[in-house]
Amino acid sequence: MILRVLRTLLIAAAFVGMYLYAPEVVQLSTGKVESAQRVVSAKDLTLSCNGSAFTSGGNSGTSTSKFSRLGSTVVALSYSGVSGTTLKGEGGKLTKGYGVRQDQSSKIKQAQSLTITDNDGTIVQGSPLLTANQMQVLSDKKIKGLLAAPCLRSQSEFWLVGGSVAVGREAILILTNPTAVDATVDLEIFTENGISHSAGLSGIAVGAGSTEVIPLASFVFRSESISVHVKSFGGSVTALIQQKAVRGLKASGADYIYPTGVAQKESVFPGILVRRSMDNAKLRKRDDKYSDVRQNLRVFVPGDKDAQLTLEVLGTDEETFGTVISVTAPAGKVTDFDINGLADGDYVGYLRSDQEVFSSIRLVRSRVGDDAYTDFAWINPAEGFTSPRYLAVPKAGISKLSIANPSSEATKVSLKFGELTVERNIAAGSEIVLLAPSGQAIGIFPTTQPVYSNLVVDVAGRIAILPVLDEKNLGGQVWINVH
Repeated sequence: MILRVLRTLLIAAAFVGMYLYAPEVVQLSTGKVESAQRVVSAKDLTLSCNGSAFTSGGNSGTSTSKFSRLGSTVVALSYSGVSGTTLKGEGGKLTKGYGVRQDQSSKIKQAQSLTITDNDGTIVQGSPLLTANQMQVLSDKKIKGLLAAPCLRSQSEFWLVGGSVAVGREAILILTNPTAVDATVDLEIFTENGISHSAGLSGIAVGAGSTEVIPLASFVFRSESISVHVKSFGGSVTALIQQKAVRGLKASGADYIYPTGVAQKESVFPGILVRRSMDNAKLRKRDDKYSDVRQNLRVFVPGDKDAQLTLEVLGTDEETFGTVISVTAPAGKVTDFDINGLADGDYVGYLRSDQEVFSSIRLVRSRVGDDAYTDFAWINPAEGFTSPRYLAVPKAGISKLSIANPSSEATKVSLKFGELTVERNIAAGSEIVLLAPSGQAIGIFPTTQPVYSNLVVDVAGRIAILPVLDEKNLGGQVWINVH
């Protein structure tokens, strides 16, 4: 015991001596933190085109879970041709930039990626650099109509608002993974009855470079109104809903529903171009299977509070009378509201809500008598923009560009068609509609106010809507801390 006490005293004395008499005290400290700012270039811009439409049935023609491609779709693209960039397009074809804008058109069947390689990593991305869309006219016994959609940048999350799996309606979700990494996708599907709790909505595998087709009726049987939330993990994906209608035994209308923007309280819908409204009315009176042949507003309220909505539909001139509807949309559900009373004419829609909502408008056209048909297209809220945007116009059909100015002040836009530039005035709260040259890109240059725009395509009366998007990957500056 005495030895243990003496040992403890000696150790304590040694520490005291080191502290009092040591010539230099050793100080312990953490290393200095070095910080540096680095510029990270955006990854090369890649747009993925969905490929041709799908038809169900398999080899037997009766399978509801087997799908095959039908024909080919036409891709229209516009590439700025900036020097120092290269476009890798259909079939791996390379187009080098020499400072001249190039508009191209090609047919594809399978999903196809378009990639801009930027040698220096300094080129500003967006629609002035590359914009593309696809369009296909179908007259098959199983599916008839005009299907068009933008070629999209793959993402990890988005919403699609539109479609139906009621009797005589088919909606299939097309997931494409253009990346080199496998993706796992989770879905949330909402209907007029709320969220679906069906099994199989999570853990959907979409392999690298592959496409998966999912019939939505597997999860929401006979639902009239649908909204789909897509989340992917691993590789990013693109998504479209392919919607078709069958009335009795005849295919009667088809469309693609592409992703919409974020939920919002105010939305603008350019391009509500109503034609043959009397024919729509005749069909509705003739048979119940045509009851949905009317213009329609769809709303999904993602929160827990009901939304008070007002949709104002305005004509482009004093002789075109619009309409106003004020309704309540229930929280957590998808609700459809008829837009009645629109005669033939050009309209723009302004939706205002006290809650943030997702929304879309269904535009329907029909013809009775000779060459009878019915077709429809879903219109997403347009994106407002103040910087220049470009849009590739398909070669087929008649295309009309609708540009809306929802502000309280008039504005001007400059429009570039090839080497030709024109200016147009847009009154406050109104819309202009212009005939677009087939197969040629349009540049839209706003001035003082944000504008909103859609392209309405008509091929022998069949219709489709193409949005004016500005797809880009973002670079930027990052801080790096080195310890």
